[in-house]
Amino acid sequence: MLELVSPIGRPRVEAQAARRAMDTPAGKRVGFIWNQYSVTKNFWPRLERALETQCTPPAVQRAYKTNTWTPLEKPKFEALAANVDYLVVGVGA
Repeated sequence: MLELVSPIGRPRVEAQAARRAMDTPAGKRVGFIWNQYSVTKNFWPRLERALETQCTPPAVQRAYKTNTWTPLEKPKFEALAANVDYLVVGVGA
């Protein structure tokens, strides 16, 4: 048997919490995680404004990464996730 392994090693597998279905995002606290990728700089602010206008969240939390290649630091993610009802995550964030 042959096993192909990436030259950078085996990927780290993290446990994931069970997902919960949400009836509606309206009136719920929202968090945004965005990697500020240059191609999305026109789109992302408009997406945020549209969601805020449509859903009227009582609280909004944002985490804007300074790079496009590493995930948001785990402590920052956990703090953000603990204070919102749902997250909107940009590609690669």
